[in-house]
Amino acid sequence: MEKKKQWEIVSVSALVFVFLIFASLNLGSAEMPSSHWQPSKTRVADVVAFDFGSVQQVKELYIFLGDAQRTKFDLYGDNEVLLSSYDNNPAEHVHFCSWERIDLGQRSTSSIKFVFDAESWGKIGEILVISTDNKKITPVNVSGEDAMRLVDEQSAIKFPITQRYGAYFDEMYFVRTAQQHLNLEEPYETTHPPLGKLIIALGILCCGMNPLGWRIVGVFAATVMIPIMFLFGKRMFKSSVAGFFAAFLLTFEFMHFSLARLATGEIYILLFTLLIFYFAFDYFSKQEGADKKGASTSLFISIIFVGLCFAVKWTAAFSLIAILILLLISNIRNRKPIFSDYKIVLAGLCVSAAIYLATYIPYMFSGTGHALLDIHRVPLYLKYISEYLSVGNVSFTPPSSVTVFDSQLGMFGYHATLNATHPFSSPWWSWQLMLKPLWVYSNSWDTMVSTIVLMGNPAIWWGSIPALILIAATFAREKIRRERGDFVSLFILIPFLLLWLPYVLISRILFIYHFAPEVPFMILAITYWLNKLWQNHSHRHEKKIVVNRILVISFLILTAILFFLFYSVLSGYPVSYEYKEGLRWLSGWIF
Repeated sequence: MEKKKQWEIVSVSALVFVFLIFASLNLGSAEMPSSHWQPSKTRVADVVAFDFGSVQQVKELYIFLGDAQRTKFDLYGDNEVLLSSYDNNPAEHVHFCSWERIDLGQRSTSSIKFVFDAESWGKIGEILVISTDNKKITPVNVSGEDAMRLVDEQSAIKFPITQRYGAYFDEMYFVRTAQQHLNLEEPYETTHPPLGKLIIALGILCCGMNPLGWRIVGVFAATVMIPIMFLFGKRMFKSSVAGFFAAFLLTFEFMHFSLARLATGEIYILLFTLLIFYFAFDYFSKQEGADKKGASTSLFISIIFVGLCFAVKWTAAFSLIAILILLLISNIRNRKPIFSDYKIVLAGLCVSAAIYLATYIPYMFSGTGHALLDIHRVPLYLKYISEYLSVGNVSFTPPSSVTVFDSQLGMFGYHATLNATHPFSSPWWSWQLMLKPLWVYSNSWDTMVSTIVLMGNPAIWWGSIPALILIAATFAREKIRRERGDFVSLFILIPFLLLWLPYVLISRILFIYHFAPEVPFMILAITYWLNKLWQNHSHRHEKKIVVNRILVISFLILTAILFFLFYSVLSGYPVSYEYKEGLRWLSGWIF
């Protein structure tokens, strides 16, 4: 084996190993409360009491909510003193396989009593009682029908409680729906196509219904992206060193890391987007060169990945637009017919449509079953489409028996008319500046805190701004000089803009993770200049070459240092409150 090939394998394997180690650390427990207690539906109220045997200093309770049903109760201490009231009304909050913390302050009591409301039907997997010195208090006696199930798995849960032991943020929607797909039940989350939930279901099928099971495939997907990024950078810049730069930057990119550990569809969008443009670049580079062998196959595969991405979220349409515009530009540059190779695109779209429909097969068999289309409702569909085109913002209320086509209209109507607000939503123009990251999890005890925020690596996100501007300026200068212009520059700039700028037209609330598909292009923009610095031997002075390479190495080291500096707030790893606060460089960085 060539030494160069060995170097590539060793370097990329090292990056993969480092990423896997840190992405797997504190990822999720393979255990979750398996026995559940549920209030009786035949009684007006259920009462459960914990007797501690002696007076204890109780600070807080943790309750594991095993399903999405309502859990409502009053909590009493000695002498019927009301300690707290709890209600997770599903109409206001979504909870599923998650831990809820109930702060009691500092209460001295020898027992606690739960009086469940008649409307409380939710399953509770376990209850932890925590003392003021942060230790679990185990009851010596538990009264109530089957109430021992509430304290029979205390040893399986280690304090402090972090995201390791339950669902958080949008996992409550995606994980719940993934489990429903496995059981062929009516899916809860239907505002996005099913593929993301089906991939999560695969992890649950392999590793069980637990945090490790529903997150493991996301970590695998993010890990696979590292060698793909290496190949992308190597092919784009015709340099193994450039490939290493690109893979290195992705390894230590914050958003890529955090989304890998969050069981939603975003990491799969990121993976499929990378593959879309990897194969697209292979096609275009062959079209620009002399060897066109396999170019059509690469374009076809690229469009298929558009279909896979679209089956996770409809925002994949932005990728398709970018591919079509690049195809148009390439044909003009190479003096080919404008619609050359569009038959390949159409063939890829046909396969993509088949893939999209195939992802709805579990939905078709769920509950009482769902048809693909009801031809008797075609006039209703046409009326809705007509009203939307003429008025706009017209919601679609699907009939009781929802077909797959009804689901598409309902999905579109949901996003078109969504008027929700969120304290951590952010406008599209602010994303690359990282003015408002998305805070998705937090739990604290004493002086320690476990928190997770979705944001980018400042070295990459902020560093890519001048990198992209300089690429655009360089390309413009080449065109002014009537030169052909570097297609690599176009391939970085056009997808970057077309994956981002459509959000200008979207009125619903947006979040910084919508910018995640831009990550590969920010990395490629930086790699563009790192590679030029590294490979620039035009200077006769050896000192200049050494300085350039020191600058490149320093930037890579800075990227890695920032990752380790922010690791705790990206992963939920417990740290002191003071350390966490020290990372809040901007006023909008709330975590």
